[in-house]
Amino acid sequence: MAWHKLARGMLCASALAAIASPSGTPAQPQTPPQSSFQWQEVGARVFKASCSVCHQENGQGVVGAFPPLAGSVPSLIARPSGRDYLVRLVLFGLEGPIEVNGAVFANAMPPWAALRDEEIAAVLDHVLTAWGNDKLLPRDFTPILPAEVAAARGQDMTPAQVHALRGQSAPTSQSAAAAAGRPVWFTREQAERGQAAYAHNCQDCHGTTLDNGEFGGAPLKGSYFRRRFGDGSVAALFGKIKATMPPDRPGQLSNQICADLAAFLLSENGYDPGDQELPVDLIALQAMSLKK
Repeated sequence: MAWHKLARGMLCASALAAIASPSGTPAQPQTPPQSSFQWQEVGARVFKASCSVCHQENGQGVVGAFPPLAGSVPSLIARPSGRDYLVRLVLFGLEGPIEVNGAVFANAMPPWAALRDEEIAAVLDHVLTAWGNDKLLPRDFTPILPAEVAAARGQDMTPAQVHALRGQSAPTSQSAAAAAGRPVWFTREQAERGQAAYAHNCQDCHGTTLDNGEFGGAPLKGSYFRRRFGDGSVAALFGKIKATMPPDRPGQLSNQICADLAAFLLSENGYDPGDQELPVDLIALQAMSLKK
């Protein structure tokens, strides 16, 4: 077996092990006492491994794609429901347009519920205090604790519900308004390119039929796909691919390859091709609903 396939398989297996224990119940270590919660080292490590691909190690994000965390997150926790929102943002993901520092972002953030309670609390505390954010925090700020994450975990919110918790209305930019109501589109040729990209980057984990992966990747068609993406927009699918795939090198696929992969998955899940390619523009993708 080629080394890259073995490495990818080990990553898939590790991800599955993190999600469930052998008994099938969530694998959660004991939460450390609140008074002894030392988040600094864990928070920096989790951010670098799971968040820096999109938000960058300097917290500045990627213009037009992923919002900056530096200088913006303290204002969120200052809101009455800010702590609740930030915890659920990491646990359950986010789908819906947001405005950060005057710029609109229409990408989707995948859920990170596979992380342990203390890892989620630690990475949030890292973000809240890094890059000068600590100087912008409310005076009564106290670090987010694993117990808060554990209490929120049982809610099982959707990314759209997390967006509603944020309390932010849809953007009013001309490009967003122009994109409203557009149907899903992609071409047959783009789906074929996506199929080739899938064979190279995804097939080991997810299989030749998208649900028979050698290393146990989640099914990418049928009922699982409908439950995971069917009530959202194409931006959520694109964002999931861009931020987390492949597991051995997340974030390294180009926007065009991610769009091609999304087109292939759409074609395999009963969406019809047309005469225009699926774009990489995030606002346009956000306007494309996958509801049938």
